[in-house]
Amino acid sequence: MKTDMTQGKPVKVLLGFTIPVFIGNVFQQFYNMVDAVVVGKFVGTKALAAVGSTGTIIFLIIVREKWMRCVRPWEMH
Repeated sequence: MKTDMTQGKPVKVLLGFTIPVFIGNVFQQFYNMVDAVVVGKFVGTKALAAVGSTGTIIFLIIVREKWMRCVRPWEMH
């Protein structure tokens, strides 16, 4: 489904775009918190350090994939 973000009321268009992204980021943060708690409690401190150090990399990969699905730079003129 394509949505033309240049048509309609700006506030409604921006909220329609922002709210799903925000909800996705909140769930990603919950996942990271639960992951850190479980790994820290049951695996150990070295594993917790590994999870913490790769969290930002995983976040960047997820953001890149979301961007590639939304923008599709190969279709831009």
